[in-house]
Parts: sequence; structure tokens; C-alpha cells
Amino acid sequence: MAEVSELRLPAQRDYIVVAKRAASAFGAVAGFDMDAIDDLTIAVSQAFENACGCLERSGFLAGQVRLAFKHENDGLEVTVRSSVNRDAEIEARKAMQKRELEELERLTREEQAAATELALKVMGLFVDRSSYRVDERSGNLRVRLTKYRAS
Repeated sequence: MAEVSELRLPAQRDYIVVAKRAASAFGAVAGFDMDAIDDLTIAVSQAFENACGCLERSGFLAGQVRLAFKHENDGLEVTVRSSVNRDAEIEARKAMQKRELEELERLTREEQAAATELALKVMGLFVDRSSYRVDERSGNLRVRLTKYRAS
């Protein structure tokens, strides 16, 4: 009678080591020698990596890879499948959009700050004395420009 065990992992290449360890352990339980276990481990790691790659090429962010090990009297059958976790995909896309927006806002703030600083320095070229202070917390700006009359 066949025994089936299943392992679900995030579709991230960091988890290849887990897939390899599982394949090695199931190969040992199935009674394979070291060469056969090495072959099985290589095949499973390649299948896992390709499963991750298929999800990535399809544009998905949050998938999982399911490894099913079916141990029968005459051997071991391994099925590797990738799938998208819809709820996790939605959350991952929201998080990515939030990070992108924050990065855009950060760049925009930095660009605005650089433009403000340049404008203030240019203003200073047309007066005799100038000073400014920016309150980073509130965004308030205070500029003092002094122009003297020529005597």
C-alpha cells in the first residue's frame, strides 16, 4: 500500500534546501543507496527551482510549492507543483505597492528638499544677507532676506 506525505513550502529559492533535505530523507526511508538519494535530491531541487521560476515569470509574488512523496514497495514518486496563494498574493501586491509609493514619496521629498535648498541659495545671490530654517518635523520654512541700500 502506498504512503503519501506532502510538504508545502513558500515558492522562494531559499527553501530549496528544505526540499532537498526532505527528498534525501524520503529517499532514505524508501531504502535508496547514497547515489540514488543524491540523484533524487538533485532532481527535486531542480524541480523546485523551476516551479519558483514559473511563478516568477508569470508575475506572481506569493506562491507555494507542494512536494508530494508517494512511497510504494518498488520506489518513490515525487510530485512537485507550484500554485498561487490568492490571499497572500493580494497582500504581497498591497505591500509592494505601499513600498513603491513610500519610495516615490521619499524621492519626491528629497527632490523637493533639494529644489527648495537650491531656490533659497539662488535667492541669497540677489540680497546682501539671507538665512533660512526648515523645520523637518512640520515642514515649516522661515526665510530672512536683507538687502542694504547703496550709499
